[in-house]
Amino acid sequence: MSSLQALQQRMQQAVLADKPPRLDDIRGDASADAQARLGIYRHGYRARLRDALASEYSGLRCLAGRRFNTLLDRYIDAHPSTHYNIRWHGAGLAAFLDYAQPWLERPELADMARLDWAISTAFDAADEACVAPADLAVVPPERWVSLSLRPQIHLQILTLSCNADAFRRAADQSGPRPHLRRFRHPRHLLVWRQALAVRYRWVADDERQLLGGATRGETVADLCSRLAELSDAEQAMSRLAALLHGWLEAGLIQSWSLDG
Repeated sequence: MSSLQALQQRMQQAVLADKPPRLDDIRGDASADAQARLGIYRHGYRARLRDALASEYSGLRCLAGRRFNTLLDRYIDAHPSTHYNIRWHGAGLAAFLDYAQPWLERPELADMARLDWAISTAFDAADEACVAPADLAVVPPERWVSLSLRPQIHLQILTLSCNADAFRRAADQSGPRPHLRRFRHPRHLLVWRQALAVRYRWVADDERQLLGGATRGETVADLCSRLAELSDAEQAMSRLAALLHGWLEAGLIQSWSLDG
């Protein structure tokens, strides 16, 4: 190991240590002694992590209010950054809020973190092609039963216990803080990117199950059979047609194929 690498390693350990150690590599002067200079680096490191997290979790900031910075500090203490790209430091925040006191007593915080992270990752996802309604005009009517539609890879469906979407929307639009609504039964929120805009909307359980089936490669015939089991069999085809049209218009489908 070179002397420079050794110095960098000692500096890193000093910045990350729970208590500031004495580091002989740092020299003081009339402006600040060695410990004060080290303190600047230690404070700057945590402040940078906190700023990066705050930019990723704007909805959580709106929901948590005055406790937001404390929440971030506790997460930084429990989960030091291990990735060279600071953008990924927040990947475990929702899980942390699920188990850590006192945050686990407010499950809406973890829900909000999951939505913020889903929006962030959808925005960063690689561009994919989108199937338009006109693209399927080449499929003969008798072959539709064997048609498979593949949703966008970045599409996510979150199961949430509160109106987290309202807090994210308020954060994005600099609007007033909404009232928290806890649902009697969990609901499902679809998150995806259309062109350069990340979108999200609530979906019924039948649509959630059909999108899951499409992701697994099920055909239109399979999806129609699934709908018939979930609701009125006579309405299954018309309901599926309406859902498929909405998926295509929203850019949720990235490719299609025919079995056989």
